[in-house]
Amino acid sequence: MKRLVAIPVFNEEPHIRGVLECIRKYFDGDLLIVNDGSTDGSTEIIESLKTVFRVTHLARTDNIGYGRSVIDSFKFALQNGYDHLVTIDCDEQHEPKFIPELFRCIEGVDVCSGSRYLRESEKNDAPPADRQEINLRVTNIINKLTGYNLTDSFCGMKGYRVKALQPLNLEETGYGFPIEFWIQASHFGLLVKEFPISRIYKNQSRSFGQELDDPSKRMAYYHKVLEKELKRWSISLPSELIPTT
Repeated sequence: MKRLVAIPVFNEEPHIRGVLECIRKYFDGDLLIVNDGSTDGSTEIIESLKTVFRVTHLARTDNIGYGRSVIDSFKFALQNGYDHLVTIDCDEQHEPKFIPELFRCIEGVDVCSGSRYLRESEKNDAPPADRQEINLRVTNIINKLTGYNLTDSFCGMKGYRVKALQPLNLEETGYGFPIEFWIQASHFGLLVKEFPISRIYKNQSRSFGQELDDPSKRMAYYHKVLEKELKRWSISLPSELIPTT
């Protein structure tokens, strides 16, 4: 079984070494960092550590977006014959201890999606109110359209059966990528289950970038991604599901 862990990175200079050290406690296989045009010291740090931690560094000179980093991870896994893929963010809000469990979880399904809301715990951090509300609204829409019964449509920690990703034609480069992914996953009949992970918010004010920090504009952007994807596959969105800003 050929397995890969992929880490999207954009300006994560303070966290890179710690995240790699922690991953190596739980996973000894292939590591890929997709560097989305970092402008801090991330690129230099990754280059200095890639031999130590046995990391493949896929670096872009331009910042294109989180979605593009995940898409590039999928392409790398498909092109290099991996069976299973786990994606994990580099901001220390995803715990590498769950990587082995995600690889086990993927057996028998196509996507094992981490959820910060599937199992509540006193140790879980309280989420920023606007992020929780938007996540809930979008997740409810995704569930109505796909029947997946998700609790967290935006979690970036996921396990994938790589061959199941082959028919997907993913293009959304920004933070709206999960909306495109879930619509296509349903369209192509991917089997999905959720896996509970911890809810960690180390930086409550973390930016989405410029105008998307405005919740109403972020929701409008997500709605635009949703409309585009539904039109692409000739799926109608009932009027009662259209999110308001």
